[in-house]
Amino acid sequence: MLVCEYPVTLLFLVSFHHFSFVSSSSSSSSQNATQPRSTHSEVMSSFDEYDEETPTASPSSSSTSALDLNPCDYDMCVEQQQTCMDLAKVENCLCPGLSDLFTRPSPPRISHLTQQGGRGVVVHWCAPTSIINSYIVLVKNKDRVISSREVEQHKRALVLEDVEAQAVVCVEAVNKGGVSEEDDQSCANFEPKHADSGLALKLGIIGGVVGLILLLILALLLWRHKRRQKFTARSETEGVL
Repeated sequence: MLVCEYPVTLLFLVSFHHFSFVSSSSSSSSQNATQPRSTHSEVMSSFDEYDEETPTASPSSSSTSALDLNPCDYDMCVEQQQTCMDLAKVENCLCPGLSDLFTRPSPPRISHLTQQGGRGVVVHWCAPTSIINSYIVLVKNKDRVISSREVEQHKRALVLEDVEAQAVVCVEAVNKGGVSEEDDQSCANFEPKHADSGLALKLGIIGGVVGLILLLILALLLWRHKRRQKFTARSETEGVL
């Protein structure tokens, strides 16, 4: 009896152990099957999303863009004003394109010449698009320099004395890069208006007025003479009757 029961007990223990091992393996397999696997694309996608969500450093809103600045209220032809660079620092505005102090300046532009007295000339000019130190005003006659004067960078006009007719007046800009070249805009011919021509014009006008008055007086005398003749003829006719 004991011999029969011992194999049965042994068989029961072996079966129970096998069943426990299979249950554990299947449970572990089911858990692995339900758990999602991490792929390479999912990892890269998560990395990209992290990059998109990461805030990037943006430029300071307080810094002003050059496109937001307005041109400076600066007139190139007005003298005794502060430089455009100084105005830009104060007003926070934009200057026209200016070359630096070490680049040869572009030539100034003479706006007009004004006669003062008999042979005096006032030359007016406009500043070039360059940073300069001073101006040189020249008076030439047949390519020969008669006079030369240097003035400060804030000047835009200068009075010249004893300028001959047909003399050439030129303005040059100077900085550490050199002296500007001469061109048609930086030089002008002085053509004075002579006083004799003005006097002749005045005399002509006066002579015309006097001639008109004399013509009117002559016409009045002729009219009175004819009227007197008619009156005399009528009186003689009435006397005969």
